[in-house]
Amino acid sequence: MPLPDVSPLPDFPARHADTPVCAEPVTFRRATRNDLTFLRELYRSFRADEFASLAWSPEQMRAFLDQQFDLQHRAYVATFPQADFLLILSEGMPVGRLYLDASHDHWHIVDIGLTSERRNGGLGFAVMQAVKRHAQASAAAGVVLHVACDNQGAQRFYRRLGFREVAREEPTCVRMVWTPEPDAVPGQVALPAVN
Repeated sequence: MPLPDVSPLPDFPARHADTPVCAEPVTFRRATRNDLTFLRELYRSFRADEFASLAWSPEQMRAFLDQQFDLQHRAYVATFPQADFLLILSEGMPVGRLYLDASHDHWHIVDIGLTSERRNGGLGFAVMQAVKRHAQASAAAGVVLHVACDNQGAQRFYRRLGFREVAREEPTCVRMVWTPEPDAVPGQVALPAVN
């Protein structure tokens, strides 16, 4: 299944603000064109099981998922030009991505994901807690995200973090929002330097 020749993927948008979060034992770095190989592999790890039942060769599956990544990347960069496209690093090595648009009253987690080896070990929880802390310290009205309707595990995860469902956009996703407690006082959050 050959893919059509397409133009190079667009660069990530320019830096908009300080890195929005810090969670030990992870740090964050802005994604660059040099990170596209890692991000493409990460995307494949998210989606491979979804298409595993198809009778495609490994080469066909890889080509399809690469094409899907390219489409998603173009859409995210075009739709969220104010977002920060961050790599999640552990011990200096990329272990995930956090795409966060903090340019509105409600911060929008465009996408978040970890490598398969780092899932279900508490790292995602630490990253999400850090996003919430920084949103609160920045006086954001809350944090919003979308979860696939059929991803019950992720919906439970976000509920444990205090997110609640506010809309069901059938058949694809659930819109969830976290809002700081009304009596919470915004505070200072120390952020690391960003490369």
